[in-house]
Amino acid sequence: MTSQPTPDSAPERRREPESSPEHHDEPAPAAEPTMPQHPSPEDAPAPATEPAPAPDPARAPETTAVYVRRRRVPTLAFWVTLGILVGLVAGAVTAFVTGVSDVGGILYFAVTGGVFVGLPLALIAAIVDAVAHRSERRRPR
Repeated sequence: MTSQPTPDSAPERRREPESSPEHHDEPAPAAEPTMPQHPSPEDAPAPATEPAPAPDPARAPETTAVYVRRRRVPTLAFWVTLGILVGLVAGAVTAFVTGVSDVGGILYFAVTGGVFVGLPLALIAAIVDAVAHRSERRRPR
């Protein structure tokens, strides 16, 4: 169920005639050099009730979709990332255990562990996730 915006139920305001100098038939008096006066709230023009011009299609805001997770189960991306990180750490630990002290050697062991241990773990996580979602669709609601 999606929620739709409801129309504004406020009654429209009546448009009052504007009191700008261009609507008067009398000529404006000659300007005398005086001190500038601050406008009072009574002299302020009434706010325009005209609708704003249509926005330029090139500048139209993009719609944003918000996805809400209903359950507190980690996503597949979490499990894949965790599997690869476990492989990387396992490779680095193996490098230290075997006595490799060179940075290039440690990196080599870490990447090798990530490929040969982490990717199979990620594959297992993907298969388990697919099976779980497949059985979820078959359950009656």
